[in-house]
Amino acid sequence: MENLGPCGLPPVQASYTVLLLPLGTSCQDPGAQSFFLWLQRMQTLEREQDVLWQGLELLEHSQAWFESHLREAQRQQLHLGALGETFLTDLHSNPHSLQLAQILKVNICLQNLIQEKELSRQQKGVIQARGERAQPGCPKGWRGPSLV
Repeated sequence: MENLGPCGLPPVQASYTVLLLPLGTSCQDPGAQSFFLWLQRMQTLEREQDVLWQGLELLEHSQAWFESHLREAQRQQLHLGALGETFLTDLHSNPHSLQLAQILKVNICLQNLIQEKELSRQQKGVIQARGERAQPGCPKGWRGPSLV
C-alpha cells in the first residue's frame, strides 16, 4: 500500500546531489564564499521546484474536487427550482455553509498568492528597466552569463 502525505497525495520524492569539493583556501576566500552561496541558492531553487510540483499535483486533484462539487451544486439548484414554492420545508437542511466558508478562504489565499507573485514580478521588471542593462547581443530581459 502506498504511503500518502497529509493531503492524501503521495509525497514527492526529491533527489538531491551532495557535492563535496576540497577547497585549498580558507573560508574567508571570496571565491569559496561565492561558490557556497551559489550552491545554497541552487538547493533553494530545487526545493522551490519540488514544492511547486507538489502544488501542481494538488491543484489537479483540487480541480477534480471543485468540478464534482460544482456539478452537485448545479444538480441541487435544478432540484430546488423544480420544487417551486415547497422549498421552505427543505430550507434548514444546508450543512454546506461551513464548507463554503472554507472554500472561500482557500480561494482568497490562492488569489493573494497569485497577486503577490505578479506584483513582485512587476516590481522586478521596473527595477531591471531602471538600473540594469542587458549585455549587447543578449535578448531583452537577459543579462548574459553569470560569473560565479
